[in-house]
Amino acid sequence: MVNETIPILIEPMSSTISSLVSVVSAGIGGIFGLYVVLVILKWRELRMLKKTMSEIKGELKILNEAVSKIENSVEKKTTGTPKKR
Repeated sequence: MVNETIPILIEPMSSTISSLVSVVSAGIGGIFGLYVVLVILKWRELRMLKKTMSEIKGELKILNEAVSKIENSVEKKTTGTPKKR
């Protein structure tokens, strides 16, 4: 008699716990998926930033060379000899 009533009493609790576990599982999966998406976006952003920084570095190198040429030409005109760095 006791063994026949236990499944009847436990069945509503087990369905409630089962639905709760499925909700928690979906929440954890969603958080993990969001984390993966954010990691991918951060990686893409860093790649773009690296590309931009290398372009800026190249432009600065060109500008520094141009400024050095201008400084050297001005020094040649004023003193006749270029200034050594």
